[in-house]
Amino acid sequence: MSPDEFIERATPWLTEEELKALTNADANFDVAAEWALWERSFRSAVAQVRAAKLGKEFQVDRLKTDVMDGATRQGIAELYKTGEPLKIERGLDLLSFSRLDEMSAGHFFDYTVVFCYFKKLMILWRWKCLDDLKGQEVLKDSCMVKS
Repeated sequence: MSPDEFIERATPWLTEEELKALTNADANFDVAAEWALWERSFRSAVAQVRAAKLGKEFQVDRLKTDVMDGATRQGIAELYKTGEPLKIERGLDLLSFSRLDEMSAGHFFDYTVVFCYFKKLMILWRWKCLDDLKGQEVLKDSCMVKS
């Protein structure tokens, strides 16, 4: 099921605000706000590791609260040590999946479960849409010297 199909099927069961929260991190739901904050911290932690790998300084956004735990930071650093882009991307998605599992723990079927399921579905859909031939074409185009 694609994320669009999920939203279509969920529409009769969710309020307008709940539907909006699935795709808009600024929605007024605790779970959406928690995810947005965690994801912002996660992306910042990834950017820090990437910058360090390139020997560049990374400016942390001090205005936002950093909620990234040490184990996740360590996991990100370990993934980048492999130097394998596919393994890194899958690992980052697994860390996101784990966080969504933590967020939905103890919820059986309320909006938190629906929200976390949708975010997991979006991660899986991105992987489903990857195409080897298209990826090779993009890589080839990006490596060609243009005159």
